[in-house]
Amino acid sequence: MSEEKKRLHISCDASVSPEVEAVLSSHFEIVDSSTEADIQLTGGGQMQAKINAICDAGIELTQLDASQVKSLNVAQRLRLMEEKVVRYVHELLDMDNFEVRLLDRRTGNLELVIAENLSPLKIGETIKAEESGHGICGYVAATGQSYICEDVANEPLYREGLDEAASSLTVPLWMNDQIIGVFNAESYQQGAFDDADRRLVEIFGRYIASAMHTLDLLVIERYTTNEQISNIIAEELEDPIAELAEIAKTVQQSDATTGEHLQQTIKNIQDRITACTSGPQTIIDADRANFVKPDPAMKDKRILVADDEEAVRSGVHDVLTKLGCSVTVCEDGLSTVETIKLAHKDDAPFDIILSDIRMPGCNGYEVYQAATEIWPDQIVILMTGFGYDPHHSIMRASQEGMHAVIFKPFRTEQLIETITKAVRKTADC
Repeated sequence: MSEEKKRLHISCDASVSPEVEAVLSSHFEIVDSSTEADIQLTGGGQMQAKINAICDAGIELTQLDASQVKSLNVAQRLRLMEEKVVRYVHELLDMDNFEVRLLDRRTGNLELVIAENLSPLKIGETIKAEESGHGICGYVAATGQSYICEDVANEPLYREGLDEAASSLTVPLWMNDQIIGVFNAESYQQGAFDDADRRLVEIFGRYIASAMHTLDLLVIERYTTNEQISNIIAEELEDPIAELAEIAKTVQQSDATTGEHLQQTIKNIQDRITACTSGPQTIIDADRANFVKPDPAMKDKRILVADDEEAVRSGVHDVLTKLGCSVTVCEDGLSTVETIKLAHKDDAPFDIILSDIRMPGCNGYEVYQAATEIWPDQIVILMTGFGYDPHHSIMRASQEGMHAVIFKPFRTEQLIETITKAVRKTADC
């Protein structure tokens, strides 16, 4: 930022960790002094105490406990991060209405990750990191300049978020020298935010950015590592299986029945290896779904299945059909939303909607949002490959009561257990 830094006094006997000093130095000129001769921040000691508390909280936010995080799936990790951010914003910044949006560099969209009391966008609406036409959030993300709006009624950049909002404060989220998103707070009172609020949020925003970035890296690492391991397994078993196939041919020359049986066994091994190493593109044991029997509790249950992978759509369709369900399939997000709207028009709601998170057209959260806007109690189950969630759909939907998440590739029994449990929950309500 081009703004000249204010000096921040730290007494020579104050205990400041290197992490705290690194963050503070990005906003202030650190002065080791106990005098009052230089420029001071408004609020004096009280302001210093707030900064110290924010830095302590920020360090806790970014220092993930490896042993704790290791036992959590991606949904639980996101939830843990969200709970910490929300608590600290309430307690330390005294802000009740806010949102965190992260920049998707592929699309340029500012994707909602955390929201407290601010209305989500309508289906199809986007906020991009652009100086005009995309509200204050878009402007801040494009310019890197924080923005205090004292009166939204007279602010041409303002785009409605909080019902009856009167003022807002928006700051960029910086990761090193790169903007990765924005933090936006709104208030029912005009002029609710001042320069001190801006500086405090900018400091905490650095920690939010660091924490979210670290979490994204953990998820992506898990996703790519699983794919790499799967490819290695498939390559390592290729030659031994080829040798077995040659042996089967030799055996068949002297014993046709045994040879044919051996070849079929080899094919089954190949199919299962392919299923296990195809990751999110398949169900692990869909080829063995013949063990699935009709379930009277599932008879004629209407289930919508949305996934852009044909193998997943057909596999889930076969399993649920054998259970006795009436299954509708969609291959992308837009057709899923249209199918939901058509079902509403025909007064034919779905008992369960099972949707992939990453699809063309609309993502999993947008499918969830479209369904629950029509049917507030609609059960929606999201699917994701290895926990990969580029739009943070899990966190956003979890905030609003999403039923469950299934991590692909999954087994048939996992699918059945999740679906039947959801149906039983509906029946008990």
